[in-house]
Parts: sequence; C-alpha cells; structure tokens
Amino acid sequence: MANKGLLVSARIPDTPTGPPGLLVSGHFRERLPYHVVRSKGTQDWVLTFTLEGRGLYLQEGVRMEALPGDLVLLEPGAYHDYGCLPDEVWDFVWAHFIARPAWMNWLAFPAEGKGLRRLPIADPAARERIGRAFFRCYGDAQTGSGGMPEELALNALEEVLLLAAREQALSARERPLSPGIRRAVERMAEQLAEEHCVEELARIAGLSASRFAHRFKEETGDSAIAYLLKLRLRQAARLLEFSGRSVKEVAGDVGFESPFYFSRQFKKHYSVSPREYQKASRA
Repeated sequence: MANKGLLVSARIPDTPTGPPGLLVSGHFRERLPYHVVRSKGTQDWVLTFTLEGRGLYLQEGVRMEALPGDLVLLEPGAYHDYGCLPDEVWDFVWAHFIARPAWMNWLAFPAEGKGLRRLPIADPAARERIGRAFFRCYGDAQTGSGGMPEELALNALEEVLLLAAREQALSARERPLSPGIRRAVERMAEQLAEEHCVEELARIAGLSASRFAHRFKEETGDSAIAYLLKLRLRQAARLLEFSGRSVKEVAGDVGFESPFYFSRQFKKHYSVSPREYQKASRA
C-alpha cells in the first residue's frame, strides 16, 4: 500500500523487510534516492551506526540527523522514515534483530521520537571499537543462519550494545540528576506499585508541575510516566527471571492492576511476552 513518507511529497510503497527472528546485518554507502519508509515499522529492532556523512530520520514533528558516531535505534512498531540528505553520502552499518532478554536495559538510548532513539558516541576509541564489532556482526551474519555463525554475529552485536551501555553510564555519571528530580525518581523506585501523578512528583521535587515535566524530560530523556513504566517493567523482568512468581503475581507486584495490560506493555517493551521472557531466562 502506498505511503506518504515525510522525506518526499510523492506517495511511495512501504519498504519490504525480512521475517522477524533472524539477525540481518549490512554495510551501506548510499546517496539519494535511498529512502526507507515503513508505516507500521517492523516486528524487530533496527540499529544503525553512522561511519561517515549524515542520515536523516523523520517522524511527525521530529527531524533528527544521524551524524558520524551516532547509534540510532528504532523500536519494534516504531514508524520508519529515513534516508539520505541532498548531496550527502551516508556511510553506515545496520542490524535488524530480536533483542535477548539481557539486552533490554542496554537499549534505553535517549528518546528522540516515538520509538526513535539516538546515542552519540563521543569517545574516538569507543567509536572505533563499536565499528569493528559491527563489522564482525555483519561478516558473521552473512555466513549463514543458525548454529555457530549466528551466535558469533549475536555476540558481536551484544558487544556493540555493551559498549553503548558503558558510554551511557559514563555520560550519566558526568551529568547527575538534579536533587529535586532525583528525589522524584527515588520515590517512584521506592513505591513502585503505588499510583503516582505528575503533580505529586512535582511537589516532591519542589517544582511546579509544568517545570517538573520539562526538567524531568530534559534530565532523563523520558516523561515521568514513561520513566515509571520502564522502572516497573525492569523490576518485572527481574522478578520473572529470579522469583518464580506467576505473571499475574508479578504484574500486581509492580503496580499493574490488569495482567492483560501488563503483558501488552511488557511485550511492547521487550518484544516477547512475559511468559516467553520467563521461559527464555530459565532455559
């Protein structure tokens, strides 16, 4: 079905993608008219790492350039509209993948749009190492699916994500949360199953509701409600891995009244259902 991408005025068909579940990786060096549009996104995650030039990602109200050293992540189901800029060569490596349960916290790059995330890698040594790992992933993924080559490719991709997580941790230590926002985060973490609203959290932070909302998004990359949801899902993942409790019990433990809503949010965030996650973590 034709779809109107934001990069162009004409209606174009959705870009095809392979079946989910298979790690696919590649290295592209593109110019216009290279352009990808997927109105419903994909069922897997899509990660790109820009080597040279610039790429452009668009969503409604969002225009984001991918610069050299930028890791850009599209979550499952996120709208895709990306391509090259005029008179630019975009040199990048990429991977489509289903995230392993242990990777989920490493994929929490700063949000740029709806399901669109970007992590600039400033350190030259880290950039070089991420590039080498990505090319190993690409090389092993081309060897064939299943067995040792796929495991080697997944291990190389895991190294990319670990290096990204380390860069985020270093960046977070350099830019600690302000005292008021930290108090609000601590309250959410301490009372995970309780109801929280922006007005209550703003009082804890000593800010007006509007100022709190702005500061919270600025410092954490998420709204307070989205941040709370991630805290709950992260704790739920730990409980599913280690506690032996049922999905319904875990949902209640972290503040979800409806197990169905919990399962839907969990699958949206982790790309697998709570039962599938629990089974995979015990395999």
